[in-house]
Amino acid sequence: MVEVTVDQLTRIEGHYRITTQVNEEGIVTEAQSMGLMLRGFERFLQNQDPRDAALLTQRICGVCPTTHSIAAANALDQLFGVEDAVPKDALVMRNIHQALNLIASHATHVYVLWGPDLANPAYRTLLGNYGDSGKAVWDELLGRFAPISYRLDGVDIPVGSGYVAALGEKRRLHEAISLFGAKMPHSVAAHVGGVTYGPTAADIGQLAAYYWKFMDFVENVALGVSPETWVENTRFASSPQKAVGFVVDRLQELVDASLVSNDFSYAAGWGDVPLYAAFGSELIGEEVLGLPVSMKLDRIGGYSDPSKIGYLVYGLFFKPELGDGYDPTSPPDSRVIPSGFLNGNLELQKFDHRKITESIAHSFYVDSESDRSPLEGTTQPEPEPDEIDYSRGVESRYSWVKAPHYDGIPCEVGPLSRMLVMKDPLITGLAEMFREKGYPITNTYLRMLARMQEILVVSSELIKWLAEDLNPNGKFAVPTDLSMAKDSEGMGLWEAPRGALGHWIKTGSDSKVTLYQAVVPSTWNMAPRNSAGIPGPVEQALSGSKISAAENALGVDYTNPLSILHTSRSYDPCLACAIHAIDLKGQQKGQFRVV
Repeated sequence: MVEVTVDQLTRIEGHYRITTQVNEEGIVTEAQSMGLMLRGFERFLQNQDPRDAALLTQRICGVCPTTHSIAAANALDQLFGVEDAVPKDALVMRNIHQALNLIASHATHVYVLWGPDLANPAYRTLLGNYGDSGKAVWDELLGRFAPISYRLDGVDIPVGSGYVAALGEKRRLHEAISLFGAKMPHSVAAHVGGVTYGPTAADIGQLAAYYWKFMDFVENVALGVSPETWVENTRFASSPQKAVGFVVDRLQELVDASLVSNDFSYAAGWGDVPLYAAFGSELIGEEVLGLPVSMKLDRIGGYSDPSKIGYLVYGLFFKPELGDGYDPTSPPDSRVIPSGFLNGNLELQKFDHRKITESIAHSFYVDSESDRSPLEGTTQPEPEPDEIDYSRGVESRYSWVKAPHYDGIPCEVGPLSRMLVMKDPLITGLAEMFREKGYPITNTYLRMLARMQEILVVSSELIKWLAEDLNPNGKFAVPTDLSMAKDSEGMGLWEAPRGALGHWIKTGSDSKVTLYQAVVPSTWNMAPRNSAGIPGPVEQALSGSKISAAENALGVDYTNPLSILHTSRSYDPCLACAIHAIDLKGQQKGQFRVV
C-alpha cells in the first residue's frame, strides 16, 4: 500500500490537502479530505450589527463574494421580517448579480483552474500512441489549456488561447457586476430589504453589451455553434434522448471529418466543449463515436454506494412572475432552479431545510454534541495544539471543515446537482445513459460538463431578466430599522457557483448578532467523515478510482496522480490558485507527496 498525498492541492477558505491509500494495482482504497485552516467568520460576526453581514461575509471568498452577500441579505430579510415585501425588481437585481458571478466563476474554473490538467504531459504520451490524429488532439489541448508559466521538458509553453480568453471574459463580467454593485469583488449591492442601487436604462444597455460580448466568446471558443442553437436543442429539448442525440450527432459529424483531415481546431468546428465532450468520455468517445482513445473521465469520480450519497439543491434565482416577496424556505416552485434532494439512485424528494445538520466528529472543534442544526451551531476550535494532527488516520479528527449532511447523508452540491434536480435534458440523459451502460451514474466527466451546460442555462435566463423583467423605474428596497431585528432569527438559502449555500443568524434583545453560521458549498463537498463514519463526497468519489491517466492506461505513476487532481478539482474547491506543475519533492518508502 502506498500513501499518496496531494498537498497543497488548492485553497478551501485556506489550504487543502488530500491523502489517499493506493494499492499495488494503482487503485485508491481510502481517501481523507483535509481543510487545513480555521476560517472563524462565525465567531467574529457575533455582537455585530446584523446589517453588516451582507458586507462582511463577502470576505469569506473573493471568487464568489456576490453569493455570500445575497445569502446574507436573504437571511436578513427574514431576520427583519420583510421577506414577503422585498420588491420584485430588487429580486431581479439579485438574480442578475448572481448570474453574472456564476457565469464568471464557472468560466474561470473550466479554463483556468480545472482545464490546465488537460495539458498534463501524460496525455501527450497517451494521445501520441495514436498517430497524427492523436498528436493533433494533444496540440489542441496544450494550445488551449496550457497555464501561465508552464514548462514541458525544459521548454516554456505559450499560455493557452482558451485560458487567456477566459481571463478576459472574467474581467468583462466583473466590470458588468460593478455597474450595479460599485465594485467587484466585494460589491455593495445586496442589503436587507432589497438592493442599494436602482439601475438606469443606460446601465441596462451597457450590461447587455457586456453580455453579448461574452456570448461571442461562448459561440466562437466554447461551443463552435451558436448558443441559441445549443440551448434550443439541449436545455429545451423535448426529451433527454433528443438532447443527447443532438450532441452526439454534432460530435459524430466533427469526428468523421477530423479523423480524415487531422484537423481538430476551432476553425474545423471543434469548440472547447465539443473537444472535451468527445475525448473526455470513454462511453461517448470510444463506444459511441468510435474514437480510438479517450481520457476515460467517466470512469472516475463516481459513488460506489448510493445509500451513502445524495445530491442537494437549495434553489436558485427568484421567479419574477411571482412579484414582490419570497418564501425563505425555498419551495421548489419558487425558484428558477428548484430546490430538491436526490438520493444516490437519482430519486427526487422535496427539500426540507430542517434536515440539514453538521457533524464535528472528525473535525477540529469541541462541543458537547457532535451533530447540530445550523441555527443551534457552535464554532469552538480545538484549544490544544497537540490535538491538531493530520496524520492519525480516518478514525481521528483530521480537518477544520465540518461535515454537513441531509437527513444523515453526505451530499454533493453544485452544478451537477442543480442540473439533475431541474431535469436538464442533456445532463439527465447522459446520467441515464451512464447508468444503463454500467458506468458511474455521476462522474468527473459529467460533473464538468454540467458546469459548462449551466453557463448556457443561466445565460439564457439572464438576458430575459435584463430585457423583460427589470424595470429601471421600479422599487428596489423597503425601509428597515435596527429595532426590527430584536430577538429574531433568519435563514438565507441560496446557491453559490459551487453549490448550496446557507446563512443562519440569530439576534438578542439589543438586535446584535448572537449566532451566525455559514454552511458553504465546499463544506459539503470537501467534508471529512461524519458522526456515522460515512466519508464526505470527495472522499467517496476518489475511493475506487485508478490513480493515473485514463484508468492507468500508461501504468501506475504515483508521482502524477492525475485521477486525484481531475476529480478533486471537478468540485471546484474554493480556491485562489491551482497547481499547474507537479514535482516530486520527496519520498519515503511507500509514501509519495505531490505539492
